[in-house]
Amino acid sequence: MALEIFGSIIKEETLKTVERGIIPNTLVLENLGVFPGYYGAEMPHDQIPDSLFIIISKREPTELLLRITQNIKRQCGFEFEGAVAHISIENTTYNAIRIRGLIDFDQIGELQGFYRDAGMELAKGKNIESQGVMQIKKIFKITELTDRIFKDEVRNMYYLKISKQLSWSHFKNVTKQVRNNVTISAFDAALGEFYGSEIYDIVRIYSKSMKIDELETLHKKYDELIEKSLV
Repeated sequence: MALEIFGSIIKEETLKTVERGIIPNTLVLENLGVFPGYYGAEMPHDQIPDSLFIIISKREPTELLLRITQNIKRQCGFEFEGAVAHISIENTTYNAIRIRGLIDFDQIGELQGFYRDAGMELAKGKNIESQGVMQIKKIFKITELTDRIFKDEVRNMYYLKISKQLSWSHFKNVTKQVRNNVTISAFDAALGEFYGSEIYDIVRIYSKSMKIDELETLHKKYDELIEKSLV
């Protein structure tokens, strides 16, 4: 049975200013490298937008942004996914709504208009092309594969429960070691949390095809190397 749970994911991606389809003199960022740990140098480039970030001028309560997004979905006439995001680029934090599922860049400006009409102040335009560390807050729909491994119901994502809270830099170092110690190469990893009756720290794994024994191998190696790194 699928479970819906609120949580967050932290990951690092290359972001660039979007110049077409937006409201003039506003800031929207596009993710240039979806799941870079999986694709490596062979990242696909689609003609339709993948992950877009409508930048707003100030930090708003998560609940407010989720409610506004829910209302816009009922009004706009097309499908999209909206999540709350905070992005750190070169010591500057940008507050955003992360948008997925659009089929045309021309829908971006329309969505911006809906958020602006709901009271969100859109950030002013600027040129950005840089790595950014982002935190995405959203509701996850998952099923339990084991007591510590979960599968996303929507995408090829898996979630491994870990016993320690890690910083992003610590997690990056552990992930490099994991890659050097397993034969499973085609996966992307991110750090996250699920918020239920308890807070669970997780590793998010993306892979187009991963068997349960491979997930268990990854999980075991993460546990082992996290413990070693804390000694």
